[in-house]
Order: sequence, then structure tokens, then C-alpha cells
Amino acid sequence: MNRLMAALVLSTMTSTAAADDRPGLLSAPGPLVAPSLTNSMLGIGLFDSPNVGDNTFVKIRAGGWYVSANGTVKVGNQAGSAISILDFEDTLGQDTDDISAIGSVAVAIPGIDLLVELGFLGDFKFDGSTTNTISFNGDEFSGTTTSSEELRIYELNLLYELAEIKYVKIYVGTGARAVDGTATVTGDVGGIMTTREESAFIPVPVAVAGARLDLGPHLVISGRVGGMYYGDYGSVIDGQLELGYDFFRNFGVFVGYRVMHLESDAFDLEIDATLQGPYAGAELRF
Repeated sequence: MNRLMAALVLSTMTSTAAADDRPGLLSAPGPLVAPSLTNSMLGIGLFDSPNVGDNTFVKIRAGGWYVSANGTVKVGNQAGSAISILDFEDTLGQDTDDISAIGSVAVAIPGIDLLVELGFLGDFKFDGSTTNTISFNGDEFSGTTTSSEELRIYELNLLYELAEIKYVKIYVGTGARAVDGTATVTGDVGGIMTTREESAFIPVPVAVAGARLDLGPHLVISGRVGGMYYGDYGSVIDGQLELGYDFFRNFGVFVGYRVMHLESDAFDLEIDATLQGPYAGAELRF
């Protein structure tokens, strides 16, 4: 009987050891693992936590975009032998650097992984004067002519989260870029001081793709490109690269660089322009 009880006790202890093979308090220590670089930064693992701004559904941005522009504008029919394709700088002598407020509102719909974003990309005005003889909407302007272009730019994006691979998110979608443009000239037409103005609202649908990389709970790198070609009606190429820092869940700041090219020959105001430059601002999240 004593042998039978001893066998049962030994069997129970062996089974328990097999089920719980964690080392005991007095067991030999296992191999030491050196801390990785990511685990030593700021006292936390670089990739141990999601970005602090995750799981917010409304994002409101405000900031500024400093733009350097180049391009041409053509309005209406040719007048005689005057220059009709008007280069902002070379023909019209305009100062093509400007800065404008920008802003956007984005709403995330988590059930379908969709981000809806509506943005205002700025109101830019370029002024100058020239002694070139120019053609504007069938009139020939001579002598000293002053001119201006004003471009108000808007964007709409509908972005679907295509994939999330560790700390990278990839987006695809569609949207639109729209330019509300106005060109104005004042000068001598047949001995009479004359002012002419022409406006056009040019919306162009685009396809959009982007990616976001979370470098820990506070630092984010993101990039986005959109574009489409519609022949004479219009074409857009729009790209940006951005670095963001999130102080806490509901507030962060960002800085980036954006390039936008717009071309359209379908309206009375024909435009071929590129705007580019750095931007910066702050973001509230809820």
C-alpha cells in the first residue's frame, strides 16, 4: 500500500510539472536578452503602443501654406498679334509668392473604414505689371498694364483603409480638387483705360492613395498623392509629404510640403499652373 501511495504522489507531481513548466524561484536563470534600441527610447517600447491619436473620429485642422507658383493663363480669343498665353512672371511681371490660411474637417466612419475629408487649401493672389502688349478676352492691352490672378483651392477626399500592416496604414480612394480662379487686367485699350475680369470654377475628380507610418505614440510620417487626366477639360497632380507630432490624444501639430499642378483648357479662363511650398498647422481630434 505504501508503495502504491508513493507511486500516485510521484505521478501527480510529474503531471503538475509538465502542465506548469515555468521556472521556479530557485531554478537556474535563463539566457539574458539585451534590451533593444526600441525598448530603451523614452523608457518605453517604440512600437509597444498605438499612436495616442488613434480611435478619434473627428479631426479639425488649421494652419498656413506658403506657396511659390509658376504657370500661364489665357482668356478668350486672340487680339491681333498681342501675347495671348500670359506667363505669370515673364509676361505679366507678377509676384508669385503668397501665403494663405488653410483648414480641413475629417470624419472617420469606423464601421466601414472610411475617412471623409473636406478641405480649404488657400486663397492665393498674384499681382504685377507689365509693358508687354497682351491679349485678354479679345482686347489688346498696351502701355503699362496691371494684372492679378486669384486662386481659391478646395479638396474633397473619400479614403478607404485598404490595409494595416503592423504600424503602417495604406489608404486608397477618390475625391476632387477644385479651383475657383479669377483673372483681372487693367490697362489701355484703344486709348481708353479699361478693366476686364474673367472667372471660372474648375472641379476635377481625382484618384487618391496614401500611407501613414506611426513611429511610436507621438510621431507620425504620412504621404499622399492624387491625380487624374481628363484631356482638355482638366488634369490634376497633387502630392504631399508630412511629419506630425501628437502631444496627446486630442491635439497635435504638423509640418509638410505640398505640390499641386492644375491644367484646364475647357473654360474661358484657361489655366496651367503649379503651386508648391511648405505648410504647417495644428489638429484637434475628438
